[in-house]
Amino acid sequence: MSNLFGPSRKEFEDIQSRLSLAEQERNTLRKEMAEIQELMHHLDQDKNLLVMALERLRPGMDHRVLADTLLELVFKPLNLASFYVSVADYHADMLHWVLYHEGGRARNTPSRSMSAQGGLTAKAIQAHQPLYIRSLEEAKAEGAQFSEAERLSGLVPQTWYGIPMGWGDRPFGLVSFQSFQPDAFSMDTRRLMDALANLLAMAMLMPMEVWKGLDS
Repeated sequence: MSNLFGPSRKEFEDIQSRLSLAEQERNTLRKEMAEIQELMHHLDQDKNLLVMALERLRPGMDHRVLADTLLELVFKPLNLASFYVSVADYHADMLHWVLYHEGGRARNTPSRSMSAQGGLTAKAIQAHQPLYIRSLEEAKAEGAQFSEAERLSGLVPQTWYGIPMGWGDRPFGLVSFQSFQPDAFSMDTRRLMDALANLLAMAMLMPMEVWKGLDS
């Protein structure tokens, strides 16, 4: 019970307890609001990236130009270490690189045998489904083939995500996104990468005349 000089000790402790609980609830709400704002920010970034890809990946463009365009769009926003686009020649059993970007620049990468030196690229293409590698150890266990620059520098990406291009049992190529950080790409990020790879595939396959008809 309160006395003439203010609340009793128990009442004072109850007030402190309620204030502490209210502060905890306020901090929780602040954290949740910050997480929602961060999520909305990422969603806006993803939406803008897809819109720009739709606008700039136009059928009829040279395949190297298309690959360069996608690289320009995604490299910084996705914080990539390396990126490449390959195409498969099933008749000759070869993989050819439209673009191979690592170490901050595009590199000339010789074609490889799909069956003998195809590594992760051939594995994903032959399985005709995306392949996600979370660490360098996992990459080695899965049969990764490393470039000369990677072997010489020791700067090898930890995360590798490869998405076959095309549909059906014979994808015509693959897009690879890579990061120096282990397990760097969340499920949402990989879904965004899937969409971007599909847009590139459509731009590489669709005749210009069909695109003009859809765009008119």
